[in-house]
Amino acid sequence: MKNWKLAMGSLALAGMLAAPATTLAFGGGDGYRGHGFEHMARELQLTEGQKAQLKSNRESTREARKALRKQLKELRQQMRAAIERGADQSTLDQLGAELGGLKVQQMQSHYQMRQQFEAILTDEQKAKFSELKAKRKESRRKQRGQGRGGRGAGES
Repeated sequence: MKNWKLAMGSLALAGMLAAPATTLAFGGGDGYRGHGFEHMARELQLTEGQKAQLKSNRESTREARKALRKQLKELRQQMRAAIERGADQSTLDQLGAELGGLKVQQMQSHYQMRQQFEAILTDEQKAKFSELKAKRKESRRKQRGQGRGGRGAGES
């Protein structure tokens, strides 16, 4: 049981760490895709050709990503139901392994999308993108610090 929890926690952490760059690169979740993409395109001064390539990349993987999200949702529901009905450990371990496998697929998909995104950028755009990611990370760090009673991350 302990190893299973550790593995799931590690997968969740890895997903959270990979998400910000992908979110910035591909415009956020479904509700913000257009706005986020346009903001990123302006910041990086993407050409029309680059925008078209990114759009094509997103559209070509959209259905696969959607199917994977659906599988993850269904498996999480199965796991919750199994826990509520008091399923045995082997059942929970099997569901956990399936969930972990799907999360790994999702992380690989995010990584491939980011690689495709970075492949179309010029060296100057890559530098600007790294700068934007660093600023976003710093901004989020400060927000988390404010959520802890106003103390900064380095304060005790």
